[in-house]
Amino acid sequence: MRHVSVVIANWNGKHLLERFLPSVLAALREGDEVIVVDNGSRDGSVTFLCEHFPSVRLVCLPKNYGFSVANNLGVLVARNDIVVLLNNDMQPQADFLAPLLEHFDDPRVFAVGCKLLHPDGGCVDANRTRIVLLQGMVFFTGEWDAERLNRCQTPEEQALVQGGGAAFDRRKFLALGGFDPIFSPAHAEDFDLCLRALLRGWRIVYEPRSLVWHLGRQTTRRGRAEQFLRLTFAHYWLFNFLHAPSLLWLAWQCGAVVKQVVGEVASGEPAIFRRAMATVLRKWWKVTRRRWQCPPASVEQFVALLQRFYHRELLETLPSSLPPLPDKEFVLLLTPIVDEERTLIRRAVQAVRARWQLPVAVIARPQQADALTREGIADAVITFWAGAGNSHFNDYRALLQWLQRAPCRAAVFVPQVRSVSKGRFLVLGGLLSCPLWEWRGNAFRPFPRRLLWGKLVLQGAMATVWLFWGLLWAGAMLATEVVAAILRRVAPVASPSKAPLAKSRLALK
Repeated sequence: MRHVSVVIANWNGKHLLERFLPSVLAALREGDEVIVVDNGSRDGSVTFLCEHFPSVRLVCLPKNYGFSVANNLGVLVARNDIVVLLNNDMQPQADFLAPLLEHFDDPRVFAVGCKLLHPDGGCVDANRTRIVLLQGMVFFTGEWDAERLNRCQTPEEQALVQGGGAAFDRRKFLALGGFDPIFSPAHAEDFDLCLRALLRGWRIVYEPRSLVWHLGRQTTRRGRAEQFLRLTFAHYWLFNFLHAPSLLWLAWQCGAVVKQVVGEVASGEPAIFRRAMATVLRKWWKVTRRRWQCPPASVEQFVALLQRFYHRELLETLPSSLPPLPDKEFVLLLTPIVDEERTLIRRAVQAVRARWQLPVAVIARPQQADALTREGIADAVITFWAGAGNSHFNDYRALLQWLQRAPCRAAVFVPQVRSVSKGRFLVLGGLLSCPLWEWRGNAFRPFPRRLLWGKLVLQGAMATVWLFWGLLWAGAMLATEVVAAILRRVAPVASPSKAPLAKSRLALK
């Protein structure tokens, strides 16, 4: 019988450990262990574990080193060959281990992902994952149609396992060097690790019989919403720049980023992009060193991998759970649906309902629709995803034409939401014929359309400045491959570097 080591990274999560750790311990068998790596918590987590869970192995760090380093340390000190990584807000089903372990009879298996659900039954975007390519940029997406997910009862290969909620072959994890601390404190380290594993020819499996409930969706403090967005963009770009298979491909990606940045200047949140670009630039040498010491795959290998994990049904088929479009009078809430702003959006919806006494509709991605209606955040969801075939609308013109004909009584803009996309929602509202309102400070006021167009002229001038800065930034990022290529020629590395684990070992000392 294989034994497992469960690793849980914790930072100020005493209340979560108290709630979820008993279910983790209840799922273990003789010979299994739980390792909690504490990232310098100040809420009494360490004392709580020592007093109430003495059987748990505890690794205490003096400060918060982030998700990557904490999990790397846990894997380093683990005694068993199979390591299960869980977040501190996850509750596994009592029998979740056995189905996971079956797959490690195959020596090619690197990781096995659990079926992850939110407590309300909603899908976590980490089940049956596939790869998507947009303008040279790679990202992972999972199954969000609950009916399709529930129909899947047999294991299948997938492209990604989430950093929490999966079992890993410890030897293979260490051979890859673990999570790269370049992504500290968090975001995209699991993208990077899984892509490296796939490029080695190892398998990643989705196991629907291993159920884990993930609380997730906890509201980020308002002061940290901007930091979350900055890290999300910066680390998503970093992941792509590290794996671009050629200089031309890297140029394609840099062009996509510059285009995105210039196009989003009108969003009202330019500081997020500016800081995300600065974050990437500060890691210039780390990107260069990684491309030198761990060269990316060839274009042929990279394209073959993309073709292998492209999921046409997921991206081009309307999901069965897609809500119907509203056919009666409604009010349109003009705001991106950002998880970190759920509390604010819920308050805005309640205020709109009270003001107009009508159903409230929002525009969202198809994977968000089920949760929005089930949680009562919106009465109707108009799904939109540019270029994809799995939404009500996949281009702005069709969306605008439908809204012009729809029984929309009013459109309400929420300026407090921190998102790089909210400017597009405001422009959309300005093009509608219905009255345009703004909800700010729990009060409604008409939004003057002439002010909107004046703002757009000003933002257009700013976009010229941003284009110049973006081109300089893109040139710096292209230089990472130029320098790395020179270093690969004059100072070749005999074997792939295990640099990701170096910082983890230093922290352990």
